[in-house]
Amino acid sequence: MELSNYIVLLLPSYLDGPISLFNEIGFAVVHTYDPAVLGREIKEFNLDLAIEWQHGPDDYTVRDLIRKCEKEKEKEIPILFVCNWNGRLPHNFSELGYQDFITVPWSLDGLMGKFYEVLPQEKKPTLKDLWEKAKQRG
Repeated sequence: MELSNYIVLLLPSYLDGPISLFNEIGFAVVHTYDPAVLGREIKEFNLDLAIEWQHGPDDYTVRDLIRKCEKEKEKEIPILFVCNWNGRLPHNFSELGYQDFITVPWSLDGLMGKFYEVLPQEKKPTLKDLWEKAKQRG
């Protein structure tokens, strides 16, 4: 699949509910339940964006995997932290390396706005195009 016309989005294994929604919008979604496979996919795919859906108070699985892989790829992948665990940011959020955070429940307009803010400049037109087409489809 040619990924230049997509936003390649990494979702953690335990956030599988919105996969079909992101696919319908036009994202290329990377998702698996196997951390070894996920690490391989992070290296293989040219990720544009990732979501950290915290699975416990000290769970930073996506961030940790991406940090390991970024060293090899020499590309920073923006990661958005979702305040799903207890509804609050960790006390040391500014030190954790996330680009921004998302509150739950999220609205799609708000989510797309957050994506737009953290995506590299060259991917912003792609996101605008995908989102406009998705809104037209209803």
